[in-house]
Amino acid sequence: MEMYDPTWLEIKRYLSIRSATTPRALKNSYKLIYLSDVTGVPIPWILDVNISDPLIPLEQRVGNLTISEEGVIAMMSDINGNERWQISIYDINNGKMTHVAGDGSDINDLGAWSHDGKILGFTSNKRNGIDFDVYIYKLNGNVEGPIAKMEGTNKLVEWVSYDHALIIHNNTNLDSDIYLIDFKNGSLENLTKHEGEAANTNPKNLGNGKFLFTTNMNSEYMGIAIYDLNRREWKYLHQPDRDVEVIELSPDRQRVAYSENVEGYSKLYTAKIDFTYIRDMKNPKGVISEISWGKIGLTYSISSPKIGNEIWIWSEGAGQRQLTNSPKYHVNMKNNVLPETVRYKSWDGMMIPALIYKPKFGKPPYPAVVTVHGGPESQDRPSFQFLPQILVKLGYIVLSPNFRGSSGYGKTFVHLDDREKRIESLKDIGALVDWAEEEGLVRKGEVAITGASYGGYATLMSMALFPEYWSCGVERVGIVNLVTFIKNTGPWRRKYRMHEYGDPEKMYDVMMELSPIKHLDKIKAPLMVIHGLNDPRVPISEAEQLVEEMRKRGREIKYIKVVDEGHGLVKINNRVNLQMEIIRFIMQHTPVKSN
Repeated sequence: MEMYDPTWLEIKRYLSIRSATTPRALKNSYKLIYLSDVTGVPIPWILDVNISDPLIPLEQRVGNLTISEEGVIAMMSDINGNERWQISIYDINNGKMTHVAGDGSDINDLGAWSHDGKILGFTSNKRNGIDFDVYIYKLNGNVEGPIAKMEGTNKLVEWVSYDHALIIHNNTNLDSDIYLIDFKNGSLENLTKHEGEAANTNPKNLGNGKFLFTTNMNSEYMGIAIYDLNRREWKYLHQPDRDVEVIELSPDRQRVAYSENVEGYSKLYTAKIDFTYIRDMKNPKGVISEISWGKIGLTYSISSPKIGNEIWIWSEGAGQRQLTNSPKYHVNMKNNVLPETVRYKSWDGMMIPALIYKPKFGKPPYPAVVTVHGGPESQDRPSFQFLPQILVKLGYIVLSPNFRGSSGYGKTFVHLDDREKRIESLKDIGALVDWAEEEGLVRKGEVAITGASYGGYATLMSMALFPEYWSCGVERVGIVNLVTFIKNTGPWRRKYRMHEYGDPEKMYDVMMELSPIKHLDKIKAPLMVIHGLNDPRVPISEAEQLVEEMRKRGREIKYIKVVDEGHGLVKINNRVNLQMEIIRFIMQHTPVKSN
């Protein structure tokens, strides 16, 4: 009967809002391909002459797509969130769909089309389940490879000639190189050898043996550089005191579009290739994740509390406008709350950034919810997020810390939580509650905490470190035991996660001391645990050992196993139902009191 309750009907409307993301604009026609979850999971849609339509009646999600100039779409999809990505192609000219790679046991990472649209590059770990080698698919139906065997995770991202392409190789999650592959002999050359840590990514071919890319070599922040293949030299073209996020070239390769991370918000710019002229595009407030520049114009995917997740476009003469209009179920998005950016003093005097969502009614101290982002090399940003907007509407204040170890604040800051230093980052979460109470915004004991993935781990550790602060906790797909997590996570991920969390053979005692499983006796507040059965990143065995140990102790715990999801909630029905369960749990243990 919740459909007849105004509050729960409003919550369900919010959770049902759909999204449009991942624009792919063609260079030689006015068509745009993008992903939309209107049907219940993200699948490809086409926009042609202002008419949008789903391309294929798929039942499983599409995680990424790319399109050749001949109108052939390559896409990667998995089954029930298992991230065993398979690659297919769909020709929009004749409606023919073809399977390219993947049998449900291996993982295939979509790459780029050659400039003539006849060859698709991709990488796959089918050789040993760990390392992603280079393959090509030719439109005549043949897969060739491995052309080159490579260690670790790799992605073919750009072609620079008929026989040469650029590959991003990840040394760690925060360190990467750009390799040049010669398809005539399969040889590989590291173009960005460097000392120390540096991320080198986003190469964009300019022609004449040159390409743009983003890098933070010898810098705290990501900037834009140009590489000369003829001389094997590079130099910075643009070095702001904040991170450049994504870049894209105009169809004529004379201009570059890019976004910068400004205190969490994205600012969109265009510039001449030599950066002698820069234009502020004055995009709406939000977070940009993709840019695609085609004949239709400059398109970008933006997530904003006031907009949702939509695709916008800029073109000469017409200016900027919203290109997609996903169903909003009669929610007035203009009433949503933009968060305030604050900095609070942590336990050691360090100033830590955070986002604060304040309710529009009630008086402080408010009932509160702390939301903890994942990663941990991530950042809580002012995007459209269901939970904060719903909670604020119900009368909660939402506090979202960007604790030390978060990205977006420079190379030094992101490493302040590595391995044995993790406890210092966790204490930033407790310090946020201390600050909010001193400001008169919250009262300890009337604060819920929730997070997913690493945020789930940090939720559990915060509940143990500061047991009196919390009214309840909701942990989603979180790490419970750092040692068993490293042992059981997908083998292709293991060495990258060890770089962040430590090697159990060398740091067993430290890792156990930093594991929630070691501190369950300290957790006092009621706990909800949600985990996907098919999670390849944080296996469900993490949740099961937590639930078993808590129940042995006779503790209050509500456990929900999601049998058709992995590391997150992709299917709309699951998102609606499970987020409603989370909100019920928070409201039960952290009630909104009438003033």
